[in-house]
Amino acid sequence: MSIITEKSLGFSCRKKEPAGQSGRKKIRPLLRGLPLAGASAYIKLAGTGVLLVLCVFLFVFCRTTPLGDLEEGSEGNVMLETAESDASSASPSAALTTEKAPIKVLPDNLKTIKNLKYTGESLQGVFWRERDFDKRVYLTFDDGPNLDPIEGPEGMTTVCDSILDTLAERNLKASFFINGKNLEYSSPEEKADLNRLMMRIIDEGHLIGNHSYHHYNLAQGIFADGNNDEELIAGEFIMTQNALDDVLGFEYPMVLTRPPYAEPGRTEDLDNWLRSVGYYHISLQFDSYDYAYKEGGRWNREALLVRMAGLLEEQPSGGVVLLHELASTAAFLPEMIDRVILPRDLRVENLDHLLVSRYGN
Repeated sequence: MSIITEKSLGFSCRKKEPAGQSGRKKIRPLLRGLPLAGASAYIKLAGTGVLLVLCVFLFVFCRTTPLGDLEEGSEGNVMLETAESDASSASPSAALTTEKAPIKVLPDNLKTIKNLKYTGESLQGVFWRERDFDKRVYLTFDDGPNLDPIEGPEGMTTVCDSILDTLAERNLKASFFINGKNLEYSSPEEKADLNRLMMRIIDEGHLIGNHSYHHYNLAQGIFADGNNDEELIAGEFIMTQNALDDVLGFEYPMVLTRPPYAEPGRTEDLDNWLRSVGYYHISLQFDSYDYAYKEGGRWNREALLVRMAGLLEEQPSGGVVLLHELASTAAFLPEMIDRVILPRDLRVENLDHLLVSRYGN
């Protein structure tokens, strides 16, 4: 809060000497009968009192008068509304800050998951050999965010944006399991690009999950040699959480987790840590094999679509589909949704609906 001074007000609060004799005539009756020294003291006291009253008036006036006429929808009003939304913890001067206030209200889908009962008695989530999904399909994309440029219908875009465009055109929601290393940046511009993309995922109603920082196999090497394994595994997910919060500028708790390589990368140490912090393990039922794509090879576009159709025939009740943020996936995703998934009368939902159906009571 700035301190109000005479200089900042643009004029002085000091009492000016009255011009001419009129001022003297007004105070002369008050001075009659007083000794000369007493009269002088009385004048000084009266002047000080007037000065004090005037300054108090100006202080109250300036504190209660708006700093400027802010128009509806202006940046100033946005800042004030943002600060007032958390008035219980804001300081009196918070509304005057020029910095964007942190977003502390979780998206509804994430809030729903956070409010579910997690007993800690056993690991919760979605597991490999489950088969009962009531004809629902859950799309998940690993290894993002991918900002590689690709050609889209309306010009150049990024891999992740292209996937988001496909989902938005069909009003579908998905979950994106990101790696912390893909959130690294070397300039403010790169950080801004990452922020834009992650905010788009959140704003369009998708979920963000944690896929570790480096994408190491957590069932091998230093993560499985019996020396601080659980701490090293936890570090991979904690570093990713910190990286996301840095890019966003606020905390988005990634309570959905998937280890690299899915089930082959899952260990007892990982399960113990996830259970201790109340995080959900998200496995899969359908491996799309999109990472094996090679045009002209065995796993070309048509072969991958046929494979996915066969998997859904084998398990018509639905389940979690594993996809990746790849240029090839972005290219054939519209066909996979329109030709393979939707014609089978499968409903595409996001993971918050599935977890509520399991842990909502």
